[in-house]
Amino acid sequence: ALGAFRHRVLYGNTCNDFLVRYQTASISPTSVKSLDQVAPISDHYPHIVSDTLQHTYEWPPPGEDGGEVPFYAADDGPTREMIEEMIRNLQTLGWRRVGARFQRTVDGKNPLPFPLNVANAHNHLPVCRPMLDGKGADSVNHICGVLEEHSKELEDEAEAQRRAEEEKRSMEAQ
Repeated sequence: ALGAFRHRVLYGNTCNDFLVRYQTASISPTSVKSLDQVAPISDHYPHIVSDTLQHTYEWPPPGEDGGEVPFYAADDGPTREMIEEMIRNLQTLGWRRVGARFQRTVDGKNPLPFPLNVANAHNHLPVCRPMLDGKGADSVNHICGVLEEHSKELEDEAEAQRRAEEEKRSMEAQ
């Protein structure tokens, strides 16, 4: 059923989300080590640290798992096999993956030591409570921008199809 959707986008917090781990949110057996300290993708989106911009089929990218064991490594044989199969099947669909990072900092850049750096990352991403989670407004703006991109793409394709049909009718009329 997910394959019926033309655009599939995953948003995951790269740290401090204790409700939905990054690996689960990004359909990945491991985290992506390079996302730990990477700078935001732009000033407009200070909490968005990665965006594949297109569907990717293998995640994390080769060599980016840092040798980490999969999050399900301790599970028994049948459970582990089921999780591995589920991840393999979901990854065959292709997903645009977006990573966000919410953490408390000393100066806006350097994180506080644990446990002081723990932010309510899970609620910041969708801004569940604007008064408490308002820092995530840029992530909501990013989501809106992605939806606008997809809408524009569909409009452009519909317009191209309309023009092609008009041209075909015009050729047939001659």
